[in-house]
Amino acid sequence: MRAIRTKLLGIEYEGKENFLGGTRIAPSYIRWAIESIEDYSPHLDGSYRPFKDLGNFHARWEWPPEKFSRILENCLKKHVKKEDRILFIGGDHFITYPIARALRAIHGDFVILQLDAHLDRRDVFEGSRYNHATVMRRLEEEGFIVYTLGYRAFARGLEYTTERTFMFRILEPLEDIIDRIEAPIYLTLDVDVLDPSVFPSVTNPEGGGVDFIELLEVIKMLRGRLIGADLVEFSPIIGDHYRSGVIASTLTRELLVALKYSAS
Repeated sequence: MRAIRTKLLGIEYEGKENFLGGTRIAPSYIRWAIESIEDYSPHLDGSYRPFKDLGNFHARWEWPPEKFSRILENCLKKHVKKEDRILFIGGDHFITYPIARALRAIHGDFVILQLDAHLDRRDVFEGSRYNHATVMRRLEEEGFIVYTLGYRAFARGLEYTTERTFMFRILEPLEDIIDRIEAPIYLTLDVDVLDPSVFPSVTNPEGGGVDFIELLEVIKMLRGRLIGADLVEFSPIIGDHYRSGVIASTLTRELLVALKYSAS
């Protein structure tokens, strides 16, 4: 039996629909900022090392989202093994679409847990059906089960809510969700789920978000259940980028530790 491995892969992709730019440089910024924090997580009682850093997947500016998605999905299908537990660092939220499709081919069915200030369930946004504002709708259309927690903004008449979408609250519904779900879980963490007073460097901030400790509790609850995770929508060119960068790096550490627990 081959040993489970934790890995990190940056995805340098950003669609042209973003209100403000900068998310494609987040993977490199997080790698720089993580040097300023400790390896050990007192919250999860573990170190994120050792792990294998796979570097960055660079999407060219001229690639339309469909081409980016196809190339990344095929690349992951070829190179990711079932024993891998990978944290993907975006990039905008559309990266979850090709990642989820590729991982389903590798792992079989799993549940997607989305922590986000937005539903991301428009049918079309800025003339495109494939971007950060439509990603969860596209995944649900392809049969993925998606639970969304923490949303506090949506386009009325253009997006939908279901029994699996939870406004504002995270911890209370998550306890029930984890108890009921028997399948593995993939976590997609849009950092705008945090209140902008905590994490200002996002392209679409929404007030009334969760605090940092609550988010750490969520990650702690998910250890042992994750087949993979992504962290998206950090823009180092917006707001207090160093403060946000250190928080994003801390979340990167916590997620890598949680994936190591999941791999044990």
